[in-house]
Amino acid sequence: MRKQFIYIILIILTIFDILFLANTFFYPVSQSFKSAAFTFDLIVCAILWIEFIYSYFKADDKKQYLKNNFISIFGMLPFDFIFILRLLRLIKLIQLIKILVLIRDTEKSVTKFLHKTYLDKIIAIGIIFSFVIAISVWVIDSNIHNFSTAFWYTIVSMTSTGYGDVVPTSVSGRLIGIISMIGGIFIFSLITGIISAAFVSKLNKDNHEDLDAKIDFLTAEIDKLNQKIDELDNNQK
Repeated sequence: MRKQFIYIILIILTIFDILFLANTFFYPVSQSFKSAAFTFDLIVCAILWIEFIYSYFKADDKKQYLKNNFISIFGMLPFDFIFILRLLRLIKLIQLIKILVLIRDTEKSVTKFLHKTYLDKIIAIGIIFSFVIAISVWVIDSNIHNFSTAFWYTIVSMTSTGYGDVVPTSVSGRLIGIISMIGGIFIFSLITGIISAAFVSKLNKDNHEDLDAKIDFLTAEIDKLNQKIDELDNNQK
């Protein structure tokens, strides 16, 4: 119960940190707010590193622990130190949620599901793909002046929303937009298909379990009837 409480606090702190970072990243804010967000981010990063180091020394297989948590290290870097990687704090948030689920004794099945369906790899590829597209269109197209606008355009393109508020003007920028749309359709279709298949599989499994339970019940009743018939036959003899 104590560990659950600790990780719930870490998750809440990380969520607030992401909101503050997103606010300073996508919207014009005062210098005082930026300073406060930077200070809060440093504190959260320090806490996350303490948790990471503690978990590392507690891990039975330290090499495997580093291998499993290597990407999340980028999510613990202070955002002003590495500008582009600031939104990768989402990766650390996902990891904290997985650890919380592990404490509740269900993470094994979740991890098994993620590895079995390659959903963890698909999500990681989606995150990397969105950043690569955003950086590319930011650098190439003259109509997109900052990374936040490029990232917004990338997400809108990948999800096929198409607000039309940001439009690349160069041929190269439009080509990147086409790649973003096709890649987004492919990635989100995979994620949707995997989740849908999981729900259908769970439903079929529940139906089979219910049917098996009814068959077992009927079999038991038939056995009881056979026993009573045998007892009647023995009494008549």
